Amino acid sequence: MTRAAAIVALLLLAAPPFPAAAEDIYVEAATARMRSGPGTNYSILWEAPRNTPFEYLAKYKDWYAVRDFEGDVAWVQESVIGKGKAAVVTNKKANIRSAPSQESAIVFWVEKGYLFRVLDQKGEWYKVRDKDNSEGWVNAPLVWVSR
Repeated sequence: MTRAAAIVALLLLAAPPFPAAAEDIYVEAATARMRSGPGTNYSILWEAPRNTPFEYLAKYKDWYAVRDFEGDVAWVQESVIGKGKAAVVTNKKANIRSAPSQESAIVFWVEKGYLFRVLDQKGEWYKVRDKDNSEGWVNAPLVWVSR
């Protein structure tokens, strides 16, 4: 168990019986420093770029304990976080289409690790926008979304 995961586990054990509701969160700033604990005195584990989606685990003061799509756990400061859904492509390649359908035109395609902000959802499709403001629809099984 990593140090960050151990700190999260301790906070969850010490949490009140009715914790705050989980939120859909993602990196809203250009980058976010992912740390081993809830404070700037903890070491930086990695940096996450804009639109990186996270799984909400816990909150301590103005720090979120999060998990990314690869299962890595870290802490991130609230000031760089946005509320809402973002997505990362988990498939080798994903077609971004003009409408939520396999029959619709391919607008562009991206590779694994590409990041998006989620704008809407229709069934098994997410309407997404990338950092360059390009938009389209991606099939849900091809991405991991904030949770």
